[in-house]
Amino acid sequence: MKRIIIQYGGTGDLALKKLYPAYEHLMEKGDAFEVLALGRRFTTRDEFLSAIIRKDAPSSFTDHLDYLYYDMSDTNAVAILTARLKSMCGECDEVEFIYYLALQPSLYEIAIEQIQQVDNQLDCICSLTKKIVVEKPFGFDLESAQRYNDILEKAFTDEEIFRIDHYLGKEFMQNLLLMRFHNDIIRRIWDNRTIESIEIIFDETHGVDQRLGFYEKIGVVRDTIQNHIMQIITYLTMSEPASLNPKDIAVEKEKVLRAISPIQEFHMGRYESLGSGSGHVVHTPTYAAFKLFVNTYYFTGIPIYVRTGKMQREAKSLIYIKFKNATKQVMHDDSIAENAVIITIHPELTIDISMNLKIPNTSWKSKPVRFRFNQSETFGANTPEAYEQIVEKILQGDKSVFPTMQEITESWRIVEPMLQENLPVEVYPIRTLPRFALTMAKENGFTWFD
Repeated sequence: MKRIIIQYGGTGDLALKKLYPAYEHLMEKGDAFEVLALGRRFTTRDEFLSAIIRKDAPSSFTDHLDYLYYDMSDTNAVAILTARLKSMCGECDEVEFIYYLALQPSLYEIAIEQIQQVDNQLDCICSLTKKIVVEKPFGFDLESAQRYNDILEKAFTDEEIFRIDHYLGKEFMQNLLLMRFHNDIIRRIWDNRTIESIEIIFDETHGVDQRLGFYEKIGVVRDTIQNHIMQIITYLTMSEPASLNPKDIAVEKEKVLRAISPIQEFHMGRYESLGSGSGHVVHTPTYAAFKLFVNTYYFTGIPIYVRTGKMQREAKSLIYIKFKNATKQVMHDDSIAENAVIITIHPELTIDISMNLKIPNTSWKSKPVRFRFNQSETFGANTPEAYEQIVEKILQGDKSVFPTMQEITESWRIVEPMLQENLPVEVYPIRTLPRFALTMAKENGFTWFD
């Protein structure tokens, strides 16, 4: 069977930085598929290859990469795309089209209408199967997500729809499940009897000015919180699934999301130079901090503190699970540190367990010592990038790393209060933590794990 990925947004940032490298690596490994990139920046394939693809790209990749100048507003757009795909199908009896929509959701409706017309014209020349891939954020809020899903489901079944959150393709997410459910020692302490609080920190050093037009409509809530952060929370707090197959995992994740009330305690800010070269003032939030609870039997009462945003001094992605410190109270010794699990996602994947051990030559004084797992040291540095794993799963028809529509719907419900217009937005200097993040920590009696 011939597989053809029709890459909408074929000259965009996502395709250039993530998808083409993923396609190249998979083709080098022996996966057989063709890619047709669609775009309006270049008129010919040679121009496209010269500007977008690096000069030393192997022929195993470039020989299977085509380009088509494509303007969806052109009245001949469907005929042009149909003709090219018919040519690529050749004499094959079985063909699978994978429509990858690296587009703004507002363009989904016209894209899907045209896809339906293409399919109808090509269905008679061969046995045709299809899949469609949509990027996060899926929609702009709860109402739009449901509307876009209705549009998708008019042309595709749920099994044919792959909704992407690329964090689910990262090794640390899959390791998180195995750490929790393949280790009895962890399973027995992972609940509200022993966990005091959880912190999630996602700090980025870069800004958004190079893609201001896109980010101005998105903001930090849609860019990171509604998808990545909510998925991490489900993996941290879900009950053990009946098995690690996609449907059983999705059942438990959906239970977690339904148990979270809409976020009420939150603060947002934007860095002071945002949009400085645009000629107008941009109020889009680029940083947020908030608190929520997962109201399930095993996790109720555990506060989860989150902070995430742009233009910070240090790139940092980590999860800090702090355990209750009964020993300090029993021993009447405030120097005894709490036990913790620290999962560092960036700059490298590590999992640390912090325990107290005796300081040599002291009278029973202890200090916290970390026992570390390092992904690259243990398994090598060449673990696949998230998008490589995601594309491979799409080719295989494996939906294990893709959120369900129910998960997406519940996530939008949870963050809905943070999407209201005219919310107060603190302006913070670049490379500094917004004041509200420190204030929230002080008011809740904790210190960010920095």
